[in-house]
Amino acid sequence: MHDKAEGPRGPSAFLNDWGGRMIRVNLLVTLFFIPLASASGGVVDFLQARWDAAPRIIDGDERSLDGGIRYSVSGGSYEAFRDSFTWAVVPDVITFQNAINDSFSAWTAVDPVSGLHTDISFLADFETPVATLGGFGRLDPRGAEIDLIASNSGQAGYRALTAVSRIGMPVALTSGVEDYQPSAAIGGVDLHLNNHPSTPYTIDIFRRLLTHEIGHAIGLGDVDFGGAFIDDNYDPDDPLQTLTNSWALLVDPFDPVGSIGLGVFDVPSTDLQTYGVDILMESNGLGIGPTNPISERFPLRNDDYAMRQFLYPVVAVPESRCWLIVYVIQMLLIRLWWWRRPSTIFSSS
Repeated sequence: MHDKAEGPRGPSAFLNDWGGRMIRVNLLVTLFFIPLASASGGVVDFLQARWDAAPRIIDGDERSLDGGIRYSVSGGSYEAFRDSFTWAVVPDVITFQNAINDSFSAWTAVDPVSGLHTDISFLADFETPVATLGGFGRLDPRGAEIDLIASNSGQAGYRALTAVSRIGMPVALTSGVEDYQPSAAIGGVDLHLNNHPSTPYTIDIFRRLLTHEIGHAIGLGDVDFGGAFIDDNYDPDDPLQTLTNSWALLVDPFDPVGSIGLGVFDVPSTDLQTYGVDILMESNGLGIGPTNPISERFPLRNDDYAMRQFLYPVVAVPESRCWLIVYVIQMLLIRLWWWRRPSTIFSSS
């Protein structure tokens, strides 16, 4: 990793460090025990792994964005999955189901600042049973594309561990680019949530922890582990302003790694703990803070949306701006027609 004094490198500088090592890999997140007042997650991948935008069969199973990323849960139903955990107050099944739906929907929401949508979608597939090897964090790439697993870590605490199968084959981007380099195909995910009996969840804590881990399941890593932080203008003298601005529109949808205006920075975790820097993909605290309360249903912030655009770029004109442009053009054409309308001369015989 480079020293901050060297200045930012382009995104390709970091990714090229990993070039040539694209083999089948099972990646496991790193876990941290944290107090009951917060929650934790771990690193999954350094930007290369994505779900393929084109249909892909791996070991006989469909593994791509095509038709939506399918997920299943321990026990095969929302009720059974809920009952696998200890609760401060047991939520009813509908409330629990809505929390899971919100966790996935957060990653499909339109970016409220850039207006960019996403082609990512998720689909419950409880007919496909969870495939697990047993043990907290172990990976069995069979089952649904994402298996949500109630798993005892052996320690109390709001903990999660996401294991990802990464296949060393390039993928198609959501922008239409085929065989994009550098990239690797995600082949399956086991998302483990700690169900140690001494860990009483609330619905808000469960939803936030799951939402963070789904970020890992689609390829995002934790932002507070140092190094390889993609940004447009990070300034260690002003972390609040430069770590919270939107840069999604700077991503080149046809070549994210070559995006002009973006660089890779070494951002110390202390800067990410700055009051008001509340990024969901922070492992320490999951972005819970004054601008991102734990009750927030869709807790992605500018950096989270931008990283989604980096991994799954879209090229469409942002929806809100598109309608504005169409409206302005229509008004200009009407005015032009009114000014230049032909004169009509009536004559009487």
